[in-house]
Amino acid sequence: MTLGLPGHLARDSMSRSLATAGHFAAFTCLAAAATVAFTSAVMFGDIDDWAAFVLTLAMAVFLVGVTMVPTVTLTVVYLVVGAAVVCSLTVIVMGPDGGFANTNNAISALPLIALLLVGGAGSGSVTALIWAALGYGLGEAATFLGVALVGGAYAPNLAAAAAFGLVVVVRTFDGLSRRSDTRHKAGLHRASQQSHELEIRHDYELRATARLHDTALSHLVAIAAAGSGPVDERLRVGIRQDLGLIVGRDWATDHAETDGRDDLRVRVGARAPASVDVERLPHAVAAAANAGLEIRVTGDLAVLGVLGPRRAAALDAAVAQCLINVARHAGVDEAEVAVGLGGGEVTVAVMDSGVGFDEREVPQDRIGLRTSIRARIEQEQGAVRLWSTKGIGTTIVLTVPEGGE
Repeated sequence: MTLGLPGHLARDSMSRSLATAGHFAAFTCLAAAATVAFTSAVMFGDIDDWAAFVLTLAMAVFLVGVTMVPTVTLTVVYLVVGAAVVCSLTVIVMGPDGGFANTNNAISALPLIALLLVGGAGSGSVTALIWAALGYGLGEAATFLGVALVGGAYAPNLAAAAAFGLVVVVRTFDGLSRRSDTRHKAGLHRASQQSHELEIRHDYELRATARLHDTALSHLVAIAAAGSGPVDERLRVGIRQDLGLIVGRDWATDHAETDGRDDLRVRVGARAPASVDVERLPHAVAAAANAGLEIRVTGDLAVLGVLGPRRAAALDAAVAQCLINVARHAGVDEAEVAVGLGGGEVTVAVMDSGVGFDEREVPQDRIGLRTSIRARIEQEQGAVRLWSTKGIGTTIVLTVPEGGE
């Protein structure tokens, strides 16, 4: 039983609800006892009946205190006062004029039940059971003492025992059901946590695969485009830097920070078209330059500024992979990159007039389009659309929402 509340609130709320219900039942018992004593006092004018009425009201006052401020001190005071009241009422009820054979009667049961329904300080079923047991034990002990003082016959009060048994059953059921709910919630929490961990691991593996694929492939394309003979020193420096990233701690992340932009300018050199903003697409420009691919840009690359750093880096890496694919497979040495912004989305289209291909014929072990492009963009809540016709060319449209991390 959780009342639809969060786990950390349900325990206290349920305990307070049960304690409040017990207090109402205790007030009902005391009100009944006070009514009987007052009626008898008015009808017969017996001083003992007036004393019983006052004692019952005093017990009710202390119960109000426990209800309003359920501290340990007030709970103990109520139990002590209640035990004294029970003892005094037993002396009155079991006196020569009482007319009861033993203490197992309805009048004696009323203060006893009010005493064991104390509720008390603290929360939880175990605490409530401890207070109820103390109240029941003190009440029976006070009853035994009172009947011993007047020489009457003692017998356990069955009504009070039944009330105590009911409290035990209710509190035990509440404790066991809440413990079962806690176990179920713990299991659900573990399952949710494991699912989240698997999602993070999958995301990391995709990034790692894409990063490794991009780095290795771009280097191979750059070396192939350089032709025979010694490798250009600028290309050697770039390869060395990328290898340094791979063996480092953050090798699987996308690197698009400003620290590498000066080096990209050096690597691109004179082969970078003057119209291309290296600051906006550093990896794409570097990939095209290293592959000997000329790119024409239409649209304003400044619109990429509406993207968060991580999303912009993912788009840059995906465009770079598109250009590498053009250089490797299209059979042309130029491509067009079109950039646009609309409807809350940034769109980059990479187009070539090369040999084209059928995406259904791409082998499953080729991860460039599937991982380095499509999976990377989809991780940023984007979409990839591809149109290609053999002998005519290929167009890949990458779309990502504005913002992002």
